[in-house]
Amino acid sequence: MRQRNTLQTRTLTLLGGLVVGLTLFGAVPSARAADLQPGSWTFGGGLGFLGDTPDGTAFAMNFYADAFIARNVSLGPLLQLGFTGDMAQIGVSGQVKYWIDIPGTANRLKVVPEAGIGFVHTGFRNDDTSWLIVLGAGADYRLNNQMSVTGTLLLNFTNLDTDRATGADVMPGFTVGVRF
Repeated sequence: MRQRNTLQTRTLTLLGGLVVGLTLFGAVPSARAADLQPGSWTFGGGLGFLGDTPDGTAFAMNFYADAFIARNVSLGPLLQLGFTGDMAQIGVSGQVKYWIDIPGTANRLKVVPEAGIGFVHTGFRNDDTSWLIVLGAGADYRLNNQMSVTGTLLLNFTNLDTDRATGADVMPGFTVGVRF
């Protein structure tokens, strides 16, 4: 029980730091949502759900940073947090994204396929850590020069011990959020 409380305390501390960091970075005018050029950075986060975790469906929070290495290609970290009443889960991966402009939208709407690799740790019953392969796609709609709204569907392939009859090694997740 003490180990679970320690994991939850660390997770909440990390989450608090990320919220403060994203708030501060959101105010930085150099991270312009409309100007996705090599050398530019964007930051964001989202809320949603993560399915088939070791404790069933979890509330999910995702945070990310994207460094553009080409006009339509970005690299950056993705932090995925999942919570249920009895479980805290954290996944960290390096992501590559390809930003596709949708014609006729004045470059406001983009489809964003992505892939990444990393690790995931869950604190439920017996703690477990595994590799993580993330595949997904999202939609990004620019509201103004500073902010976009996003929707992202991710498939998290992992080897976590779920103790579930399905034997599923895939945790699908969906989040809706903002990007600065």
